[in-house]
Amino acid sequence: MTRTIRLGSVLFGATLGLGLTPVNAPAQDATDDLVLEEVTVTAQRREESLQDVPISISAYSHEDLERTRIGSAADYLVKTPNVGFSEDGEGGSRSINVSIRGVSNITLDGVATANSIGYYIDELSVGAVAQGTVNPQLQDMERIEVLRGPQGTYYGRNAVGGAINITTVKPGPEQYFEGTVKIGSFDTYGAEAIFNVPFSDTFMARGVFAYEESDTPIENVNPLGNDPFYEYLTGRLSFRILPSDDVTIDLSITRTDEDEGGDIAVPSGVVDLDTGSIFGLGPHDAIDSGQGFYPDTDDRIDRDTIERNDKSFTIINGRVAWDLGKATLKSVTGYIDSSFDREADLDGIPFTFGPLPLRRVNDYGGTSWSQELRLMSSDDSKYSWTLGAFYVDDDLDRINQIQIMPDDAPSGDPEGFINSDQMNFRFKSAALFGEATMPFNDSIDVTIGARWSRDKVTTSMIDFNLGPEKVSGSKTFEDFSPRVVVRHMTDVSTFYGSVSKGYKAGGVDVASQQQLFPLPFESEDLWSYELGFKTQFAGGRANLSAAVFYNDWSDFQVQTNRLADPNDISSGVSATQNAEEASSRGAEIEFTALLAEELIWAVNLGYIDSEFDDYRDAVLRGQTNGNDNIIDVSGQPLPRSPEWTANTWLQYDFDLGNWASFVRAEVTYTDDQYSDIEAIGSLVGETVFGDPFNLPAFPYQIDSYTLVNLYAGMETDRFRIRAYAKNLLDEQYYNGTADNFGAAGIRLRPHFRELGVSFTIMSR
Repeated sequence: MTRTIRLGSVLFGATLGLGLTPVNAPAQDATDDLVLEEVTVTAQRREESLQDVPISISAYSHEDLERTRIGSAADYLVKTPNVGFSEDGEGGSRSINVSIRGVSNITLDGVATANSIGYYIDELSVGAVAQGTVNPQLQDMERIEVLRGPQGTYYGRNAVGGAINITTVKPGPEQYFEGTVKIGSFDTYGAEAIFNVPFSDTFMARGVFAYEESDTPIENVNPLGNDPFYEYLTGRLSFRILPSDDVTIDLSITRTDEDEGGDIAVPSGVVDLDTGSIFGLGPHDAIDSGQGFYPDTDDRIDRDTIERNDKSFTIINGRVAWDLGKATLKSVTGYIDSSFDREADLDGIPFTFGPLPLRRVNDYGGTSWSQELRLMSSDDSKYSWTLGAFYVDDDLDRINQIQIMPDDAPSGDPEGFINSDQMNFRFKSAALFGEATMPFNDSIDVTIGARWSRDKVTTSMIDFNLGPEKVSGSKTFEDFSPRVVVRHMTDVSTFYGSVSKGYKAGGVDVASQQQLFPLPFESEDLWSYELGFKTQFAGGRANLSAAVFYNDWSDFQVQTNRLADPNDISSGVSATQNAEEASSRGAEIEFTALLAEELIWAVNLGYIDSEFDDYRDAVLRGQTNGNDNIIDVSGQPLPRSPEWTANTWLQYDFDLGNWASFVRAEVTYTDDQYSDIEAIGSLVGETVFGDPFNLPAFPYQIDSYTLVNLYAGMETDRFRIRAYAKNLLDEQYYNGTADNFGAAGIRLRPHFRELGVSFTIMSR
């Protein structure tokens, strides 16, 4: 912790030195009102200035999202300090796994019974979907906030490591319409429409509809397969009803369909442990059909099976706010219906080259409904307090099949199944939470909060290889998580220190090894310690925030898999392990300065040092010399936790005739990282049995990458034009190595330069 605080002091001094000189260079007259705009957030379920909230937060406004064409989680996460993520391409172009300060779901298939990161859209938790990690379309958003650290005392669903809080634009009293058409690289086309209709002073509606399609940069050279592509269609209808001056009713219905043809990923030529065990291949014995491997080949694949990744979800979100005078009663009711259907060429090569033509079929579906009640003090109350109750019921189904393809019809009906199973996850949770802020004097206040949770997790499975019998396991967990914050406020600064506990429910795996049996695992606990400050200087023309933190885990959850028989792909044994201890420490700095009336500059830095402190029995896929691949990863870093993350941008606003215009240049840096537990294993030289365990550095050890983006735009009251160049220098990089079985090697998602332009017409 001392090392972290020292690092924070160094970073603070460096950034302050960078910022003060240009900001203070021009003299400021007494009448000069040139100041940064105040940023409003709802991190604590009420509107507050970002500078006053005692939490480390990165916020992206409606203007940020629209000007920099943020349409996916990766677009804003890459700009956020101490946030790591991996895009493996497996599961579609929007599949993503997120880590905040080292906290993430370490899974094999992207699906966790309880999520480490909270995801909220208009106060509704959307963390339980068939796709694993939700990555919603982002049209017509008011703001996005990324909160770092446990968030359990004013949120419905628990969030052990942080939260992503998405707020949509609500229906308003003025009539409005805008329509947009856009075109981009790789034959990408899209259209959007937004309308706002006030039917009366008490009933308003807003609608958003968007369509986008792309051929993507990847070509499949095999005529029996298909090229990767995507086609997105989304719509949202929102209604606001004001039955009285004291009651506000908001209702929204969102439907999204994402249809994709195969993974946007190319083979690495390095065989993973699973494939090596089944086919008797070494890491570098991948089969080349003549197309080559990444990075020499980054835009061609050779797959002989029709592939698809089809995702859909429907979200119904109803909110009622009743102003009682000295308090506000809030109700949030939600229902989510989601599905994910996947068909993939599992072996990754033409059937004439491979030892066994394989095809994978997944059918995932899920429903989730939740109810939250929250009573909050009014904004003018001397004491700020929140009391809440929450209940959620998640029901997720998964059907997995591995099929043998007949030699004479690679994309036809399978001759048989190698593996076929059906699983169900049921997660029921009830919680009481609350906190109160009490003033100690005119400048210091203390916040005390707590959350009590009771979670029941049930898992059932049918392994059709063993017969039609269903086996189930269930376990109930209870937890009490406190939070204490001390805050000191001046006219321009906020200083704070916090201690909070995060909790992630345990569960039950149903393992298959000649017979089915339930295998419980423990809940994950995290204690988080944070010191931070937020300040304004240079007459309100510069904002600086910084935080140092230390996270201490016990029973860190890691999903693993191995083969009971190294020559039998149907003998997989999946289980969630609890690593005894893990920790992370680091610092974040966010700095923004208004250099001149037309010129704004920002610098964001993150540093993290994370590791498994005690994890001596990590089980990885495959076997070596008859022994399980059990390794000691104590002292190794946590997945998806790059040591350094940095982002800086410079924006210039100007008038071009009647057009309000801007240009913005942005540079983002992400340090080396490892995207999963098998990648962490590449850092270990031998198993606990003393057998050699030499996974190659490539592709497991992911290199750092730097992205340069340019944005420009101009608009009047009626028209808007936007242009962008993402990854301007065409940096060749990837950021994930998920478990991708296949004789051609682990699949990697390449990234390319993207150019695009959009045109919008508006009517008020």
